[in-house]
Order: sequence, then C-alpha cells, then structure tokens
Amino acid sequence: MSLLKNILLPVDFSERSLEAALQAEVLARQFQATVTVLHVVDPGENESGRFEPGGVKNRELEKLLTHDFAEGTVSRVVRDGNPVEEIVSFASSNPVDLIMMASHAYRPLETLAIGSVAAEVLRDANCPVWISVQADKELPPRFRKVLCAVDLGPDTKSVVNWGSRFAAAFQAQLSVLHVFRSLESDEPPPDCPDEWLSLTERAELDKARQHLGATGQVLFAGGDIPQAVCRQARKLHSDLVVIGRSPKAGDIQSLRMSDYIRQAPCPVVRI
Repeated sequence: MSLLKNILLPVDFSERSLEAALQAEVLARQFQATVTVLHVVDPGENESGRFEPGGVKNRELEKLLTHDFAEGTVSRVVRDGNPVEEIVSFASSNPVDLIMMASHAYRPLETLAIGSVAAEVLRDANCPVWISVQADKELPPRFRKVLCAVDLGPDTKSVVNWGSRFAAAFQAQLSVLHVFRSLESDEPPPDCPDEWLSLTERAELDKARQHLGATGQVLFAGGDIPQAVCRQARKLHSDLVVIGRSPKAGDIQSLRMSDYIRQAPCPVVRI
C-alpha cells in the first residue's frame, strides 16, 4: 500500500502557497497521490482587508495545478471560517494521509507565539503534517537523505516506519537520531551510548534498527533536542526530517514546535 494516497494542500494564494503546491506536485507524482486544494475564507481577514481573493497569485496557482499536476489528481474545496479549525476538521473527516503546508517561518515573532496557521495545524492535526520552512530552497526531485528524530518512547515505531517507507520510495538513506537531554554537551556519550538507555528504550532502538538498510545509521547527540536535531540535519544534508509528538518528549508541544520550524534546513514532517 502506498504511503501517500491523499494529500491535503491548504492555500491562501500567497507566494508560500505556490511553493507548497510545487512540493505537493513532487510527492503526488512519486506516490501517484490525489491532492485536495483547500482554501479557507476567514471572515475576519475579509473585513480587515488582509485577504484579497484572486489576482496574480490565484492565476499562478491555477496554472500550476492545471499544467503540472497529472490529470484527475486535483480537487478543490472552499470553506468559510477559521483556517486552522477548518483545515484540521477537513483532515479529520476525510481520508487524508498528509497535510502539506509552507510556514511563514521567517517571521520569528509569529512563530515564537505559535501564531501562524501552519504551526497551529502542526500542533492540532491528527494526521502527518509536512511543513516547508525554507523560502529560498526548492524541493529536490528525488530525496537522498531522511532523518528520523526519535525519543525511544511510544511514537518511535510510527516515526521510523513512516520515515523508512518514505525513504524506500525514493531509495534514500535513512538515519535515526536519539538525543540525550540529560547531557549538557552537544556530543553523545563517549562510550557505548546504548548503555545510557533503559531496557524499554533499547528494545525500541532495536526495532528502529530493523528498518535501516545497508546505508542506514543510528546516531546519538546531547543537549537541546530541537537544536540537536536541526544541527544533525544540516550536517547530514538531510532532505527531510521526521519527528513525533510523544508526550514523553514534550518537545513537539507549545513553543518547542516553532524551534523545529525555524531551525530546520529542510522540510519537517510531524507524525
């Protein structure tokens, strides 16, 4: 069964919407997925004049959807209401495998307060959410390196399974990273990192290793988790970072979510 059969693409006709659509086109072609383009008309934005329907961006988006997506793979939905609530509601009531969005991560005050639509959807949606964080980088036509960040808690299996299936579709290298929060240093334990793990964590790590191919690797680091994950992603030249939302980690909650959005050098998928 394909990893991605139905992709939800929320758009607001901004420049970032065009970038997200280009990225969705790459995945739709690779996985032969159907894309639902969702536009939510926020009455508050209409009244304040912040939203201007149509125009150049609308024409550019329509041109992209018409010419670059395979015939019959795109449907369009328009809803009224709060963008976050409508996006999350649509994903919950329809067979959506992935929400694809482009975050306005270059606005630090907004993301620090989790005020952007992308950050709130990332927090609230029950399905995987893809966040593009770099405004000046195009999505590679083929992914070469995928990094899964795991806390070795309950989410580990789903994170690694999703990352391994995505990597397999592109024949990409899969790496699994665990960060020891108890270490102040950025470096991992000097000797036998496995010995720093509990028996339960070792069992989760053994399961994760089963998904690694010949080129795959398990990595360890210390320090602040979002910083360590994004630092490793830059070091590996990762094309995608996959993270979980385990309450054990507590790092995909509240303000910490924006740390991944702002710092990652590539798209981030929250499972």
